[in-house]
Amino acid sequence: MENSQNPNCVFRDWNISYWILSNIENMREKIWFEMVQMKFGEKYLALYISLQYQLKKYFKVATLVFSGSGILGWKLWQPIAWIALILIALVQILSLIENQIIRSDKEVADISKLRELYLIYFNKLEKLWVDFDSSEITEKEASKTFFSYRSNDHQSIESLDDKLGIKKWKKLKIKADTETRQYFNTYHS
Repeated sequence: MENSQNPNCVFRDWNISYWILSNIENMREKIWFEMVQMKFGEKYLALYISLQYQLKKYFKVATLVFSGSGILGWKLWQPIAWIALILIALVQILSLIENQIIRSDKEVADISKLRELYLIYFNKLEKLWVDFDSSEITEKEASKTFFSYRSNDHQSIESLDDKLGIKKWKKLKIKADTETRQYFNTYHS
């Protein structure tokens, strides 16, 4: 699937990013742009996975509290049985919608795998950037390596990313952007 057609892909936070990449003529800028996108995607996924674990934990605690108050408080709630009935109904509703709100363990494992793919690709791009920036390789060698990485690593990222349909959360995007900028300011400024 062409990247511009996939609005759910994590690492293309900006809809025009691949249009930009295809119109950049300087190999140094192409490598840099792709490297920044991969780091952003990796940071976003790390935050997204953490959020999913937090949601899962809160959901389990809420379910336990509602279940416990409904069952253990039955004698207490007996005079006003409708309160116990409402609590039990809430627990049942929460159980039914859990998978609509929170990712399953398998989906979180798949997202972790996707994050790993981002890291692998990012590390390759970063090494390529350092080698090219320090003139250890020529622009022609950098171009050949870059497009080799894109055709192999990018394709596996793209197929898994399409399958997962990861939601974009504004707060996570802002935090991922901040962490990405900090990384590049620390290691590549």
